[in-house]
Amino acid sequence: MKKSLIALAIVAALPVAAQADVTISGSVTTKISSTGAVDTDAALKIATSEVLANGMTATATLDILGGTNQGTATLTGDFGTITAGKIDADGAFQAGDVGGAVANTMINATTASSVYGVHYAGTAAGLSVAAQVNGNTAPNGSVVAFVPANDDEKSATVSEIGAETKSTQLSATYDLNGLLVGYSYASDEADVNNSTTAGYAGVDEAMSAFGVSYSFGDLVVTAGKKNRKGSSTSPDAIVSATYTMTVDALTVKAQMDNTPSGDYQIDLTYALSDAVTLTSEIDSTAGKDTTLVATYVAGDMTASVSKTDDGTTDASIALDYGNADLTLARVGKTTTVAAYTKVTYRVSF
Repeated sequence: MKKSLIALAIVAALPVAAQADVTISGSVTTKISSTGAVDTDAALKIATSEVLANGMTATATLDILGGTNQGTATLTGDFGTITAGKIDADGAFQAGDVGGAVANTMINATTASSVYGVHYAGTAAGLSVAAQVNGNTAPNGSVVAFVPANDDEKSATVSEIGAETKSTQLSATYDLNGLLVGYSYASDEADVNNSTTAGYAGVDEAMSAFGVSYSFGDLVVTAGKKNRKGSSTSPDAIVSATYTMTVDALTVKAQMDNTPSGDYQIDLTYALSDAVTLTSEIDSTAGKDTTLVATYVAGDMTASVSKTDDGTTDASIALDYGNADLTLARVGKTTTVAAYTKVTYRVSF
């Protein structure tokens, strides 16, 4: 029996005050590339929510199509929230990593890992706790025994996608009049990340993190340190300061970290008018990369052009037709991929 169906069965067995309303939604997306690739994806979601006779709220969602069936069931009350089914692979750990010492666990450079498991979160008198148990599933949420060769996570190998992410995680945070203190722990079972590939940053086995965060108005300062059982080296604590300022149409966000060696990032946003916005990012981590994006909005149309200091230029035009969206995008040439044009048409209901 699918784990998603088991999760729905849990909710179905709970006492309800009345028959819950069911919402059905979905989409069909077709992508055509100048490289000759044509891809069509379909998604269908069934969702329901109901207030129970005992005052608690039960919800359930089931995602159908587009691969393995996926579903979650939640129960919310004064005690907190319990979620069973597909969950964030490191949700409980990240809840306590207030110092940002451990990166979010990713299946690739853009997609966060998810697994089948049970997650709990609750708050009382300033103390927030979280706990979860991950099942024996792959980082993309599929069972380890089933790893399709054409999985969407194309940057990962089949062996990496199929690595199990079983673990137990605990975390606690406490708010001391604006000073947030947090602690996280992941068990020494098979690691959540389970890969040494560079794109697979995140929680490993037998890892803990301690951190603090404090806000001085527009300035937020955080500090965090991670430890891993059996590691021969102990990484330095990460100290970060973020300052955000808005003056009329200009917004500036500046961040500086002590690692790897005082790296910094500056984000600038300037609204020339209600229709035109300019954004820029300067990041010293990868050699002072600079990104400039110009966005123009007119009615249902959004046009965008972006350029980085390595010469790569991307452009797109998106049209919003209510429940249908049409996007024409030109992806610039990189050192490894030739430039190409892509048309995407999506219909939602």
